Amino acid sequence: MIRNPLFVRRAASAATVVLLALLLGLPATGSVRISGVDFAPSVAIGDIDVPVRGGGLFRYAVVFRVYTGALYAPADIAPDDVLDADVPKRLELHYLMSISGDDFRRSGNTLLEKQQPPEVLAALSDRLDTFNAAYRDVEAGDRYALEYDPGNGTRLLKNGEELIRVPGLDFARAYFGIWLDPREPLSARFRDDLLT
Repeated sequence: MIRNPLFVRRAASAATVVLLALLLGLPATGSVRISGVDFAPSVAIGDIDVPVRGGGLFRYAVVFRVYTGALYAPADIAPDDVLDADVPKRLELHYLMSISGDDFRRSGNTLLEKQQPPEVLAALSDRLDTFNAAYRDVEAGDRYALEYDPGNGTRLLKNGEELIRVPGLDFARAYFGIWLDPREPLSARFRDDLLT
């Protein structure tokens, strides 16, 4: 049976159009929705693909929705071990309101002073000053990410752009502790949501 070449070309073109429409209707990459905000299901830290662990909404004084966050950490690490483990991890925060860089510095220092003994703060002092100096103001819709890569240190990213990187697992433990400390985190509920 001989087919009409014009018919074959038109049928192939129609099939291509339908296939493209179907593909364009699907997301190019999946996402994880946390409190109405989309996050990637995993992130690359160094050479390792790290899955999202948990996430939630952080409120201040119950009524103010400040940010939605996602924690990325290896699935085989127990929730109680994520903070201290020398493994890649990332806390990504999507801001729902504007916050100044000065507010980040003040609140971070206040929490660290509550959580850490004076000798630990003294050992981290220079690195904390360097890290805190990198904070910028954020507007609703901006994202900060705190990311630890073993051997390469902790970096702060704003909307995907690296602002600073500081060395040391001790620094990562202290700074991630702002959110993940087992005794006095910023919010116990938010910590538990991140670690689920």
